[in-house]
Amino acid sequence: MLHIKTRIPALTLIALTMLVSCSHDHEHPEPAPEAAENKPTNRLAVPPEVVANLGITFTQATRGKVGSWISVPGELYVPGTHRWNLRSPARGRITALAPRWKKVDAGEVVAELMSPKLREAQQELFTAYSREGGAKEESEAAHARLAEGEAQLRAALDLASASLERLDHLRKLNKGANAFVVKELLESQRQHAEAGRAALEAAVRRDELRQAARGKDLLRTRAKLHVDEDLDSFSLLTGHTREELLAGEEGSEAWKTIESIVVRAPHSGTVVDVPASRGETLDEDDSLVLILDPSELRFRGWLPEGDIRSLRADAPVRVELPGGLTSISTRLLGPMPVADSTTRRVQVEATVPNPGLTLPQGLSATAHVQVKESAGEEVLLPEDCIVTDGLEMIVFLRDPKDPGYVIRTPVELGLRGAGIVEVLAGVLAGDFVARKGIYQLRQTGIGKSPRGGHFHADGIWHPKH
Repeated sequence: MLHIKTRIPALTLIALTMLVSCSHDHEHPEPAPEAAENKPTNRLAVPPEVVANLGITFTQATRGKVGSWISVPGELYVPGTHRWNLRSPARGRITALAPRWKKVDAGEVVAELMSPKLREAQQELFTAYSREGGAKEESEAAHARLAEGEAQLRAALDLASASLERLDHLRKLNKGANAFVVKELLESQRQHAEAGRAALEAAVRRDELRQAARGKDLLRTRAKLHVDEDLDSFSLLTGHTREELLAGEEGSEAWKTIESIVVRAPHSGTVVDVPASRGETLDEDDSLVLILDPSELRFRGWLPEGDIRSLRADAPVRVELPGGLTSISTRLLGPMPVADSTTRRVQVEATVPNPGLTLPQGLSATAHVQVKESAGEEVLLPEDCIVTDGLEMIVFLRDPKDPGYVIRTPVELGLRGAGIVEVLAGVLAGDFVARKGIYQLRQTGIGKSPRGGHFHADGIWHPKH
């Protein structure tokens, strides 16, 4: 009984203590603040050092159409319009020769030869000029005789005209039947007849002289044409222009003193082959140098003849080059009209501009030729910008407001073709997305949306409601 009485006051004290501690009339101590949790985000920081370390590159989304393409392996080559195989114009000994790989300008001397044909050509030109000089003298003499004949004809015509006037005058006087006047009239008639005959003979003589002068003019023209032909041949042989050959005072023109034959570059380019050497004697038409101008190249490849129906002239072509070189967009020149009967393949070609001369002849290449095209335009990206992450297809979109960040962005894809894919949602034309280094970015695991929520366009994660 005493034990029970002792426990009652103790329980009462404990209850009072609990009531005091639960009262709202005093301040409660605040719990210690915890470190703020990192909020989920789809943005990844890519400062310049990270871009450099991971080798990240960016490419811009474009708008266009995706088509069906066929790949054609091949190579680049310099077309015949941009290559010149210069040959020896005559048999002779080489005294100078441009070295291989030398860049030359149009008109620059690339070879020089000593040849006996030069002296023969000079002698022929001397003879041609001599004949032209003789023909010129004969023509001038014929024209002088013609001028004299024309003067004689004019004098004869004047005499005939005067005799006719006198005859008419005497006829008027003869009306009086004066015997003296009759005698004078007969004499005047005789003189008029002789004057007429002289005028006729002078006219015939003038016509003969005129015909002779025309013949001499024709011979002179032929002689001049022969000189022009020999001069052109001499120009082709020696490599000098007509102006250079005719330079100098009359009688001492430059062509008379030329001692060697020069071969000039017909176009600017590079000497890529020199099959001859200095001091060597070559026959006419032997190769001297090969010059290429690679400012314009051609892609050349072969397709199975069964694919020829899918090709069309002027079809779009994208030429992919090795070594990370930028691809080139061009147009198909059309399937060539000749097929290889052994391999049953058809040759295809496309023009490849090379203004910087960075692409060499013989470089391997692959041409993607478009054979079909989609109906409408969509946003386009290279396929290697897309990476799979679980069940999602994603890209890493560079933040347009802060290039130091990329945004992990799921995308919806459409048609594919020749390394290009349509992006139906997630990327706009003009956006920049990562192309190289995307697998390293994916491996970080940053940017994935936690379960129970999603990211908005501002990059902030929102839970589902």
